Amino acid sequence: MKIIMKTISKIKFLILAAVLMISNSCTKNFEEMNVNPNSPTVVPATNVFLNATTSVMYTLFGERLDVYYAGSYAGQTAAIGFGDYEYRVDINNSMWRGMYRSLTYFVDAMRLAKEEHNTSLYAAALTMKAYSAQQTTDMWGKIPYSEAFLMEEGIIYPKYDTQQEVYTAILKELKEAADSLNKGTGSMGIGDWIYKGNIEKWKKFCNSTRLRVAMRMSLVDETTAKGVVSEILNDPATYPIMTENSDNAYFWYPGIAPDQEIWFERMGAPDGNKKDQYRTNSVLVNALKDNNDPRLPVYVDKNKYGNYNGYRFYYGQTRDTLNNGNNVSHIGDRFGNDPKGFSPFMNCAEVHFIIAEAIQRNFAAGNARTSYETGIIRSLEENKIGADAIAAFLTQPEVAWGGGTTTNLHKIAFQKWIALFKQSVEAWSESRRTDVPLMDQASENYALKHNRPPFRLAYADEEKSLNTKFPTDVVENDIFYGTQMWWDTRTGIH
Repeated sequence: MKIIMKTISKIKFLILAAVLMISNSCTKNFEEMNVNPNSPTVVPATNVFLNATTSVMYTLFGERLDVYYAGSYAGQTAAIGFGDYEYRVDINNSMWRGMYRSLTYFVDAMRLAKEEHNTSLYAAALTMKAYSAQQTTDMWGKIPYSEAFLMEEGIIYPKYDTQQEVYTAILKELKEAADSLNKGTGSMGIGDWIYKGNIEKWKKFCNSTRLRVAMRMSLVDETTAKGVVSEILNDPATYPIMTENSDNAYFWYPGIAPDQEIWFERMGAPDGNKKDQYRTNSVLVNALKDNNDPRLPVYVDKNKYGNYNGYRFYYGQTRDTLNNGNNVSHIGDRFGNDPKGFSPFMNCAEVHFIIAEAIQRNFAAGNARTSYETGIIRSLEENKIGADAIAAFLTQPEVAWGGGTTTNLHKIAFQKWIALFKQSVEAWSESRRTDVPLMDQASENYALKHNRPPFRLAYADEEKSLNTKFPTDVVENDIFYGTQMWWDTRTGIH
């Protein structure tokens, strides 16, 4: 225990040092005049990398964005007693700031890694920068990217790039990162809390992220998407991908206060008496119940009356007695009540579903059914479901390949969405891309106007006010609607 506490204290000190170093970098010439030979002036790149990782993690997987906002929009979680898609200027500003703070830290980690001639760490930081950029653009749309992080070059007001331009840049960065990891030198150091220095797993995460980006854009740029998919899947030796749950890009917490899993910090109840307003969504709960999904008791608790029931969004939701605190199920312990839990950047189940879709749409050769079923198996195995239950689940009519009334592409998208639980921004993005599962009810505040959950997050007010390059062609209606994402090709939605 003492060793663990000493390690955590040391890491916290290094993170603080990294923060101070980054904060002080604005005074470019100050250190030239005021040098203390007894104090370090350069923080190792690995420490800045850890700071960047924790920064983006606390933004993406924090309870406000991951549970209340994106989780509700994705149909997986909800907050009872509010009944709307809450918008608060300060929180919206902080989410935008949080993503750009993280991106800046990754850029700084890349710079320091290059100075250290550590190409492996540079490539990992570049991978995380591209990953974070995709999450950012998928929440807002157009974002500053090509001119961002260039203040030292005199660019104070960076232009906004289109999503197509951002995606093009991300794919280029991930390709560079993948090639650098293949011939990289140097170690990840103490700052790698995701893979503990395992470069082979960083390669898999990088290439799996490339597949994710390619399939997200596949409906609007099929040629580019096919090219990326082919390059990766046709050369697994050069471009390995996630295949097993041991490859999952998860950040596991020590579990000792204050270093406890984020959802647990907000809603955890060690005594089992959960009282928090954050709960499960009826779309997810019904999806699990309808198919006799054995993940149901893992994802969802029974309510006070011994039933599984999720919060429903629709006109009349605040007057629905089934939406009260006693009737709505809490989030399962594995995800929301474990201080040593995890924040999931990506899992291998998603990768198998991506491959299944690629094959089914003739982007790649292979057996789509095998990839689809492997995705389900990996997700269930991760949630500690036994072999017999897995076998039975694969025979359910709307799960079985070629069975039931839904198409196989629908099944792939549906099971992928379920496997993305706790990756709410990603689940929300997939539901916007595929319209699976169909969510034709919006929150009560907007039900009379809209037939889908939100299309986007509203841009930060401070960005609109301070950046003179803010785009005037982006439409924002009712805060969360208006201009759809570039890759969102759905029609007839509002």
